[in-house]
Amino acid sequence: MTDKLTYGPPPDSDDSDCSSYDGFYFSEPLKREKRVPYVQRDQLLYEALMEGNLQRVREEITALEFPVDDVVTAGITMLMCACREGHYEVAEYLVNYLGANVNKQVDSVMPLMLACDCQTDDAYVAEKLVRLLLGKGAVINVSDKYGMTPFMFACRRGYTNVVRLLISEVSFDAMDNQGCTPIFHAIEHNHGDIVKLLVEAGVNASLANNKGYTPKQVAEFHGFYDLLELLPRDPAAEYMVPTNYLSYSTLRDHVPRIFLKTDCPEYFQELSSILNSLEMSNMLEHFAKARISLAEFLNMDDKSLRDIGIMFPIYRNKILKGILDFHLHHWSRKSIARVKKDGMDNFYEILMITANHLQHLVIIQASLRFVMQNQLNGKLGRPTELQLANLQSNLKAYRGVIDDLTKTVKYLGSFSPPQNPLYIDYNEILAERKRRKVRSVFKYTTIVLGISVFICLKCKWLF
Repeated sequence: MTDKLTYGPPPDSDDSDCSSYDGFYFSEPLKREKRVPYVQRDQLLYEALMEGNLQRVREEITALEFPVDDVVTAGITMLMCACREGHYEVAEYLVNYLGANVNKQVDSVMPLMLACDCQTDDAYVAEKLVRLLLGKGAVINVSDKYGMTPFMFACRRGYTNVVRLLISEVSFDAMDNQGCTPIFHAIEHNHGDIVKLLVEAGVNASLANNKGYTPKQVAEFHGFYDLLELLPRDPAAEYMVPTNYLSYSTLRDHVPRIFLKTDCPEYFQELSSILNSLEMSNMLEHFAKARISLAEFLNMDDKSLRDIGIMFPIYRNKILKGILDFHLHHWSRKSIARVKKDGMDNFYEILMITANHLQHLVIIQASLRFVMQNQLNGKLGRPTELQLANLQSNLKAYRGVIDDLTKTVKYLGSFSPPQNPLYIDYNEILAERKRRKVRSVFKYTTIVLGISVFICLKCKWLF
């Protein structure tokens, strides 16, 4: 097989008329140039940084005259790359000899963050890198676009010595975009030594993240029960909402304004249902401790929610939106129970219907107060004539229902005896006691007198 490929009639062909050949003839072999892949200018420098080869790094920087704080192929500076990969000699050369900026920020990332999140398994190297950067004035309390601080990275990686180094300069209540404080990162990666350090330093272990989970709940979810022994006991977690706050248990709960007051706040059971519909039942204990009634709950604002212990704005806004939706819900007169003259309702049923009306009155009063407060603050705007007409119509309809109920109760009252069968006249009881006492005294006096007369007569006969 020949190495040279030619096209066209053979050179020694007898056919002298080559004009009939429409192809091509190449007397020389076809040469094709190989494409050379494009290599970025600083690719070799980046490879040297990844390897941690200080000699090659020096050579490439000199050859390229590469500025020390410029971004290399990976999108980070040389110092960031050295801190991330855990090459202390390279980082020391860049900082001490080339004057690299330890606070250089690229896409919200800084060298100290990468040093605290160092990929090496040697915690001592990470500590040396952090000490090197801190010695040159690295900023500690700074976060990236995800809210992560250098201290959070150190807690997540489990660098105990780095945590000890930074613990006196950081804020324990700093949160990332998920609402997690540094102790969350230590718990999620099961770093017991760091959890113990944070607890001893006075970290607030009861702060919940954006999903409402506390550090203790996160440890339970992951099954890190040894960490539960390190976490302080939360006294707030021991509070249990009383069972009578969750359901109607007595007649006094249904009609709280007629009977004697109970331990349960007025219509607190309805408040519990509203929070459950908002998926905020974990906030119920704050309202139970403050003994907030339904009418008070329906008129709460941001300040009042914060005063009872709901500290996170996201929770307060969710509850306030739920209150607004409750007031905006269309009211219908069909939701009110009625009494029919031809019905067979007993006294208890009549009382429950009255309790239903009383609860509606409380809610309507709360809604009117809510409208007035927000109207005075200029939050609702000016009401239209149609809205005022609808409000007047609803109130008029409700007044008619109340009148019907009054007539029905009077009609049923006409069948009742003029006096309550259970009525007790204490004056009559006292008079009867006096009569019994007089009769008793008269009885015994008569007996004594009779005996005395008998004795006297008997003695007379003897003499």
